[in-house]
Amino acid sequence: MAQKILFASLKGGTGVTTCAVGTGLALASAGERVLLVDGDFVCASALWLSGAGGLQVYSLAEAQRGACRVKQVLVNHPRSPNFFILPTLGCEDEDYRTAAVSEVEQLFDYVICDGAARPLCNRAAVVCEPYTPSLKSAEVCINRLNDEGYKEVGLIINKVNGGLIYDAKIMPPSDIAKTLRSPLFGVIPEDLSMPLGCMRPGSVKAFKMTAARIAGRGKKSYSPARTYMGVSGYIKRKMRTKI
Repeated sequence: MAQKILFASLKGGTGVTTCAVGTGLALASAGERVLLVDGDFVCASALWLSGAGGLQVYSLAEAQRGACRVKQVLVNHPRSPNFFILPTLGCEDEDYRTAAVSEVEQLFDYVICDGAARPLCNRAAVVCEPYTPSLKSAEVCINRLNDEGYKEVGLIINKVNGGLIYDAKIMPPSDIAKTLRSPLFGVIPEDLSMPLGCMRPGSVKAFKMTAARIAGRGKKSYSPARTYMGVSGYIKRKMRTKI
C-alpha cells in the first residue's frame, strides 16, 4: 500500500506545490513510483511547475462523467518515468477526488497530496518560510493536523537564505523545528530559478535529502549556511550586502 503524505500550509506563498513537486521528483529518481495529486482544479499548477504542462489528455471532470477512466487522467512526467501527476482540473468534488486517488493508489509507492485527497493521508509535511508570520501559521497548521489524528507531522522549511542564518537574522532550521516541536523533514534553500521551472544544483540536492528523510533512508538536511563559510563565503556575504 502506498504511503500517502499531505503537503499543507495555512499561509499562501510558502511554496507547497513547489516542495511537493521537488520531493516527488526526488523520490522518483531514487526508484520509487510516485503519484502527485494536484489539488489546483483551476490552473493545474503542479503540471506547469514540474515541466509537464500541456501533456494532459483527459481531465478528472471527464472521468467523473464516465468519459474516461481515472488511469487515463494520469500524466507521466516526460523526464521521470516513475513520476506521475493526477491533475484535478475541473473537478471541485472532494469526495470524487478522494475516490479517484483510492482507485489508483495501489500502482504507487508514494502518493503526495497537494490540497486533495486529504482523508486518505496519515502523514503530513507542513511547508513554511523561516519568518515570523509563516512560522506562526505553521504552528497553527501543525496543531490542527495533530488534533486530526495524523500519526506524523513534519516540517519542510522553504526559501532559506544561508546568509541570513550566518548573520543571525533568522533562526537555523533545526532551532525552528525544536520551537515548533515537529520533526524536520527538509530544508530548501532560497532559489529564484524555481518559479521559472528549473532548480539550482543545491536545490536538487536539498530535495533529495528531504526525500531520503521522508522515506526513512537519511537523517541529514541541507545546510544553506555552508556556502557562506570560508573565504569564498566571505566574498559572497559582502556581495549580498552590497546588492
